[in-house]
Amino acid sequence: MQIWTKLFAKSPFKPLIKHAEVVIQTVETLEKAINLWEAGDYESAKKYAVEVDQLEDIADRIKEEIRDSLSSKLFMPVNREDILIYLHMQDKVADAAEDTAKWLLVMEPNTISSEIKTTLKEMAGESIRVAKLVYKAIVQMDTVIESGFSEREIENEYKLIKEIEGVENRIDELDTRLMRLVFQNAKEMNWGVGIYILNIARTLSNISDKAKDAAERIRLMMNK
Repeated sequence: MQIWTKLFAKSPFKPLIKHAEVVIQTVETLEKAINLWEAGDYESAKKYAVEVDQLEDIADRIKEEIRDSLSSKLFMPVNREDILIYLHMQDKVADAAEDTAKWLLVMEPNTISSEIKTTLKEMAGESIRVAKLVYKAIVQMDTVIESGFSEREIENEYKLIKEIEGVENRIDELDTRLMRLVFQNAKEMNWGVGIYILNIARTLSNISDKAKDAAERIRLMMNK
């Protein structure tokens, strides 16, 4: 745990960046699983889905180590509680990715229409894009701190947060489209398949929701 204390001494965001790197690995692995699932290669998709679960466990362990190392005696330019809240939200991104991966393992998508699968793939791509933008945002926040809160770096941070909000709107549109498709195809699918599809959509939306929450916490830290 000493490594985290040393990192905090340099910047309160360097340990968060280390955790974020594992979170990004988690969502990128999920993206591979989703792409293979959509293409019909279910066996390969399952292997990546299992890997998502393993990466989420690593992210959890890092989160706990960081929490244990974050002493109230450390002097930091931002509030300790804000850092802990942000860490919790960032970790929830990996949790949501794990939830999606678990649903992928429930059944093969053979009976699902290509239009529904394509829409889910689009949702996955946009959700993972949001998660990657949050990673950029926490790296940028470290730059903001090191620059002494320069106006230019703060402006760059706000641009990232605004971009995150824009992608979130796109995901909401895809979610609505997917629900319509499920009900339009209700006669051709049984209730179990419908639940399966909607739960994959729900967990994918959770990735972007938690990423947006993390971005909002960054905004609050800058406003303080």
